[in-house]
Amino acid sequence: MELVDSHPTLYKVSVACYAKVHAYDFHVIKDNSYSKLCPQKDPFFRRHCIVACLLKDYDYILFLDSDIGVVNPNRLIEDFIDPHVDITFYDRFYNWEVVAGSYIVKNSTWSINFLYRFAQYESHVPKMAIGSDNGALHAYLAEALTSDSKQLPSCLLIYEHAKEYGSLFLYEACIREIFGNRTRIANVAILKKGTGWARDHIITNSKWSMESDFMIHNWKTSYLKTYEDKFKVKEKKDIDSFSGWYSPFAGNFDLTLCTPKNRTWHYDVNLIAPQETIKAQMADYEEKVEGLKAKLLNYLPRILEITDYERGSVHENEVVEILSTMDQAWEAYVP
Repeated sequence: MELVDSHPTLYKVSVACYAKVHAYDFHVIKDNSYSKLCPQKDPFFRRHCIVACLLKDYDYILFLDSDIGVVNPNRLIEDFIDPHVDITFYDRFYNWEVVAGSYIVKNSTWSINFLYRFAQYESHVPKMAIGSDNGALHAYLAEALTSDSKQLPSCLLIYEHAKEYGSLFLYEACIREIFGNRTRIANVAILKKGTGWARDHIITNSKWSMESDFMIHNWKTSYLKTYEDKFKVKEKKDIDSFSGWYSPFAGNFDLTLCTPKNRTWHYDVNLIAPQETIKAQMADYEEKVEGLKAKLLNYLPRILEITDYERGSVHENEVVEILSTMDQAWEAYVP
């Protein structure tokens, strides 16, 4: 299990304790230790090169972004391993991105090459594009696994001019249209919303289920909030940031108590919800996300119409105008 970070934060300690409970190897990697083997300038790309370097020593690695923590130590990583694929990603819940910040990867020549090439894809990212490795992952997956798609050049043109989140998300939706509803493409699996090992806290206002949840994403210390009324957690509208979150734990971790016989963690009971409640909230959120995606995809037919690469008819300036109009109308989606 790999976590790229260098600060003793709540999410790191929760993962460290979880690893001790289940006797997993757990490593916090400082990326400057791999500067010669992984010379990428962007640390978000460099980290995938580092995972490739480490992979030869393990059967599998669960790579975790530096703001993912474990909330439920009774879930197992093995439950998410598909022996028939080399790498498993999952869908981000609050949009339609394939998450680049966490994946399960098998020790294989294919996987190692895949990660090295993904790290090197840094040089292919458009100069003005946003989204770093998460945006780039979609183009990389499409080029590596479905390069014969007629729609791909049009998607990449959108990416080239994706300067705001509206156009970035349209580009990603364009790529996902190429993938269709498939959850497996060649050697890669992409788990559907709500079926991966981690999800964002914002979906349920930091509440979670002991039956279904495992890891939570976006536990950034700078956004950690508290609530005054111990009997009632604030509603979403009262949180002053999309990233604001409440800690599910009551007190601090004592790593000396993290043993295979001790899986009893101390929780803030106000944040534990019935599985049915969590599932209902997630279903409602997913419906809103699909509505937003459909709204963005309304722009795609015209872009495809004016970017006929086979006939050499590409009206790039008009594409830029469409994206500019769309970005100006874009409203941040905070359910």
